[in-house]
Amino acid sequence: MAHAPRRSYVDEICELVGWQAGDFRPELDWTTVERELGTPLPSDYKELLTRFPSGGFRDIMFSNPGEGTEECANLKRENAELLEIFADEDLGYLRGVSYRLFPEPGGIYPWGSDGAGGTFWWVTGSADPDDWHVAYNDRDRWHDEDPGPMTRVIRDLLVSTGEDNIFGWDVSGQPVDFTGYWRDRHISHPG
Repeated sequence: MAHAPRRSYVDEICELVGWQAGDFRPELDWTTVERELGTPLPSDYKELLTRFPSGGFRDIMFSNPGEGTEECANLKRENAELLEIFADEDLGYLRGVSYRLFPEPGGIYPWGSDGAGGTFWWVTGSADPDDWHVAYNDRDRWHDEDPGPMTRVIRDLLVSTGEDNIFGWDVSGQPVDFTGYWRDRHISHPG
């Protein structure tokens, strides 16, 4: 008996927010993006950002470096600035945790924000980006590391009806949708 192939988390996210294939098409290929950012990227991230422009799901916001040369350069600059801030020992962002910063082996690399001063990171401890865990810090503390992938974290946030999500707080009052910003156009797709 043949089993139906398992849907990806990206397929589930698209279904939850009512996103259709073809609603967005990136301009840059992933080989170019990875070369510019200086790191391989997880396949689920590339699948998600092949379908969605910069935007967010509930309170997980991200920029899409595949949108174009300018967007890729902006993300590279923003990530470098964020890594520099987190490296400042006087600010103490890494005090009390064992994380190192990218490009150190196993260093954390940013992929999104919560729009309120918190950051989502990949823990690049594995040579295979598809095995990278997800770390999250809000302005006050680091939360428990999640085994990932990041698209499961997003899907879990979209289906959360209480505090069972990476934030640890109730998001049930927020719409299950995608809000995007692409080429200065506001895009919203309610699920």
